[in-house]
Amino acid sequence: MQAFLAARFPTYGERNIKWFYVVSVFADAWFQAGNWLMFTLLFMSLGHFAVYEAISFAIGILLEIPSGAIADLIGRKRTVVIGMWMQAVGSGLFILGALDPIFFLWGNILIIAAFSLRSGSLEALAYDTLAEHKKTELYDDVIGKAKSLGMLTVVVAGLLGGIAWTFSVYAPWVLTAVFFVFGALAAHRLREPDIDSETFSWGAFAAQTKRGFHYLFNSSFRKYTFSLAVITGSYYAWLAGVIRPQMGADFGYGGDSINYLVAVSTLAGAVAAYFLRSMRKRLGDLWGFVTLLAVAGAGWLLASVVFGQPAVGLLVFLMITMTGALSQAWTSVILNAHVHSKDRATAISTLSFLVQVPYVVTVILFAAMVESGSVGIFYAVAGGLLLAGMVSYYFAERSDTKKGAGALPQKP
Repeated sequence: MQAFLAARFPTYGERNIKWFYVVSVFADAWFQAGNWLMFTLLFMSLGHFAVYEAISFAIGILLEIPSGAIADLIGRKRTVVIGMWMQAVGSGLFILGALDPIFFLWGNILIIAAFSLRSGSLEALAYDTLAEHKKTELYDDVIGKAKSLGMLTVVVAGLLGGIAWTFSVYAPWVLTAVFFVFGALAAHRLREPDIDSETFSWGAFAAQTKRGFHYLFNSSFRKYTFSLAVITGSYYAWLAGVIRPQMGADFGYGGDSINYLVAVSTLAGAVAAYFLRSMRKRLGDLWGFVTLLAVAGAGWLLASVVFGQPAVGLLVFLMITMTGALSQAWTSVILNAHVHSKDRATAISTLSFLVQVPYVVTVILFAAMVESGSVGIFYAVAGGLLLAGMVSYYFAERSDTKKGAGALPQKP
């Protein structure tokens, strides 16, 4: 078994990387991935929950940048551990939503806040571990395979969650909460890398947050902020909120079958993420990202004109999931290569902040468009923004290539 893992995960022997993989797996044990919205709608309307969703994401956004700064100041491990326990408690509160819908709000706040705490911390911890051993050139392999393992977990959890739904609508949430507890326990096994950390103070906190914005808007990165944000942002909104389950329902999927749809498309995304390193070598960042933006945009546009066709729904889910999985890992590679160790989690969290801001408004708009029967317009606008991001990325990258600036690495 050890030989098998070492052959496919060259960095598996590093203790921290091994536990990074383990935590990544448990953090994605979403047994209710496809049917959580349908569970919620048993007790409240979509419009009502959209307000809760907006409030939760607003709080999560406010925590996004501070979470990265705090991780850089008090340690990545502590931040990851806190986030994993919050995720477990939040899942438990969702179960109590059947008693009082207010628990949906508090559970959602905790889950989204947990995402904020983990968003940059876990990746920064892995990168700094490789930096300790002078192996940062392997980071794209590590992050790609961690994403692949996490998505495989979603596949298995989604299939089991679909089966569990047929026995009890509460069962997927119970399984999720239990596995998040295991993930929190695994996070305690991580080791804080030897990095250039600072003692926490409010002055240092403010300065750290400011540096996060600096990295995304300095001369070497500002041309790329829109295109990177639009592909990761659209995928984030589709993956984390009400859009994905609603889109599945638009294509004719129900409480159990939508979990199977999520599982199949996520499996394809896991395979794509596993081969991130080889794709970068073959395509380079220019044509790789152009392709991701084009395929993702086409998927959203297709969803805007076709409804009630499960086969087309599968195709759309495959297009969005595969490009989304690759874009998350690929963006992490690019961003990590351009920041200093002590600012890494802050910069990652700042990008997460930028991609999440629109969702606070769009979730309420999305719910209103669903209820009015005009949701196709929403999907079409998302597709158009992705195609605009494709054009923006192409010209920004070509401009830097002609100048010889090389703002982004073309090939590893």
